[in-house]
Amino acid sequence: DGTCLGTTEKKRTEFKPFNLTQPRPRLIPEPDVISREVKAQPVPASIHKNSLNKVEEQKKKRMEEEKAKVLSKYTEADHFSLETGARRDHEAVMEDLKKKVESEQMAECTFYPKTSKKFVAPAGDATVRHNAASVLREDALLKQKQAKEYQILKRYQEDLHDASQFYTWQERMKEQDQSEEEARVRQRAAEMQLSRESAMEAYESSIRRKHILAEHQREELQLGLQMKEREKLWELGEKKLLVEETKEDRGKAREKELEILKERVNNADNMRKEREVEFDRKKKEEEQEMERKRDLIRQIRALEKVPVEKYKMFDPAEPPCQGLLDEMSLAELKERLRIVESQREKELDMKRERQLARKVEKQEELTEKAEMLAKVRERAREEQQQRHEEQKRQKILEEQQKQRHREKCITEVAEKLQLKKRQKKEEEQRLKLELKEIATKRQFLAANAEQVEAKAHAEQQAGLDREAMKRQKVSLIEQRKKNHTKVGEVQQRRDNQERDIEEYQQLQQTVTARVERAKAADLALKEEILQSVKSARNMQRQVAKKNMAELGHSSNAYMKRIQNRMATSC
Repeated sequence: DGTCLGTTEKKRTEFKPFNLTQPRPRLIPEPDVISREVKAQPVPASIHKNSLNKVEEQKKKRMEEEKAKVLSKYTEADHFSLETGARRDHEAVMEDLKKKVESEQMAECTFYPKTSKKFVAPAGDATVRHNAASVLREDALLKQKQAKEYQILKRYQEDLHDASQFYTWQERMKEQDQSEEEARVRQRAAEMQLSRESAMEAYESSIRRKHILAEHQREELQLGLQMKEREKLWELGEKKLLVEETKEDRGKAREKELEILKERVNNADNMRKEREVEFDRKKKEEEQEMERKRDLIRQIRALEKVPVEKYKMFDPAEPPCQGLLDEMSLAELKERLRIVESQREKELDMKRERQLARKVEKQEELTEKAEMLAKVRERAREEQQQRHEEQKRQKILEEQQKQRHREKCITEVAEKLQLKKRQKKEEEQRLKLELKEIATKRQFLAANAEQVEAKAHAEQQAGLDREAMKRQKVSLIEQRKKNHTKVGEVQQRRDNQERDIEEYQQLQQTVTARVERAKAADLALKEEILQSVKSARNMQRQVAKKNMAELGHSSNAYMKRIQNRMATSC
């Protein structure tokens, strides 16, 4: 009907590849033929003409000639003649002058201070004056100790046993663990020293081994360097061809970059113009808003400048009448304040009297506590002296045990070091012999390629044999260690199980005996309580019957007193 507009499809960008030159296929060069033929060169005759002794003699001769040549250039007249050479010893002169100046300066000093008195040790113990805080603190500690002892005795009375045996065992085990730990630390130190010595020896032996092997590897390294030089020359030619091909493709990429750069510059100019228009519009809106705010500030300041008079006369006898509870005038408030102050003074006087009475009581209590604490302190001092003597004896015994263990560790370490050094020397001798045999075989087998190949194969086979023997030896040692460790673990586990079973059986027997004793004691106590209750009831019943038979219902305290008075008066 003609109301709908026709839609046209938008053309899409079609991507086309660059018209780049296709790279040419590279030619693989033919590998160089490496000749494996080995020719033995004749020994040069110059080797037998010269020796190390001749070389050393020539060096000494040249050195003597050079010294004589240098001395011939300078004569005695060319030496410097200075006046300082004719002087006396400079240091001795300076020392004499220094002593002379110090003696002149000390001659002016006429003050001799008094010597300090000789120290005299006190004959008796020093008297320490305690204040109230120290007495109370010490009394609180004493009460805490007494409370702990009371709890221990109460628990022992209730359970018929205490934890003293356990604490003794625990302390003994702690001391044993500490001694074992110290022995382990000393053993570890000795092992560390051993490992240090072995590491130093291994380092030195490795250096010697490297020096021996370096001569063997130097010839092989020379051949490898020649092969690497040839490979570098071939790679250099290939890289030159690649560089020439890359330079041709680089020009087309630069043209495309220039087109994209021009398009980005045009887009940046358009965006800059839009930002300038937006900035002008925003600036005009901010100026209008600022003008409106200034107008409002001027109106508010005009209203604040108008004066308003507000005041009211004050009467001290008139209440404020604000509608609050307990309102009063200023005069009534002052009167009530005076009454309250007088009451407070009376309360302060009474409180002062009570505090004085409490202070006197507290002083008497502190005096009693100080006397008791002095006795406790004296007894504690004696016990402490006994403990110190016991600790000193124990410490001397521990030091003797440590010394014996240290000497034993040192002897073991020395023996191990000697054994390892002997093994290292044997290994070095064996390596030297092997290398010497290899060198000898190489001299005899350097005539043709077949002998060289056979020699190399023999060396490889010998190396493989050595490695196999070494691996076999290491595996046997490790397996022996594992077997020994496994046997020890099984034996230790069996011993631990047997010990646990014995301890459990002993604990069962102890608990059973203790329970039986407690049951027997409980039955005896119950029987005794029952007998005493029965005897008390029978005695009370007999007394009641006797009183009923003699006096009837008139037996009371008043009648008993009268009868006693009559009996005493008669």
